[in-house]
Amino acid sequence: MRVVEVVQFAEVLARFRREHATGPVHEANTNALAERALGVADAMLGVWHRVRLGPAALGRVLLPWHESEGGRCKLVPRTGLTVAAAAARLREAHDDYPDHSPVCWRKLQRHRAADPASTAIYLSTRPIDHVDYAALTPGDGLVHLDGLHRMVAWAAYGLLQGGREVEAYVAGPLRSQ
Repeated sequence: MRVVEVVQFAEVLARFRREHATGPVHEANTNALAERALGVADAMLGVWHRVRLGPAALGRVLLPWHESEGGRCKLVPRTGLTVAAAAARLREAHDDYPDHSPVCWRKLQRHRAADPASTAIYLSTRPIDHVDYAALTPGDGLVHLDGLHRMVAWAAYGLLQGGREVEAYVAGPLRSQ
C-alpha cells in the first residue's frame, strides 16, 4: 500500500457519489447501503487516506458476509474471507456460480470487463459497527466498505497483474505512512 494523502470525508463522499448512482442503474444496487457504511466508518474512525493498492494488499482485504445477491452459492460466510480466498472460491465454483448466483455473477462479469483504474474502492482499518461485520476477525489487511464485486473480479481474473495498482480511500489511522 502506498499512501498518497490524507483527505477529508467530504472529498471521499463526493468521489463515491460521482461514481456510484444510488438509483436502480443495475439490479441489486447496494450503493445507498455502501454510502451509509462510509458514514459509519467516518463516525467511528475519523481520518481518511487516499492510497494505492497493488495485488498483494488487495488480496488481503477482509470481506464481510456476502449472500451473493440471494443466490444459492454463498460467496463469503459470516466470518468473512479475504479477497484472495473469495476469488479462489469463485474460481472453484466457476461452472456452477452463474446458475446458482446469477445476480452476483452478472456483477462480477461487469467488473471483469471494466478497467480497474476507473473507480475507487473504499476500505477501513477495522470492521465497522454493522451486523454484516459482527463476526469478522480482522487480520493484517484492510476491511471492505465498498467494492466487493470489483475486488473479487480483479483478483479472480488477474486484472491487477504487471504492477498495476488501484485507488482506494481508507478510513482509520494507518500503521505506517
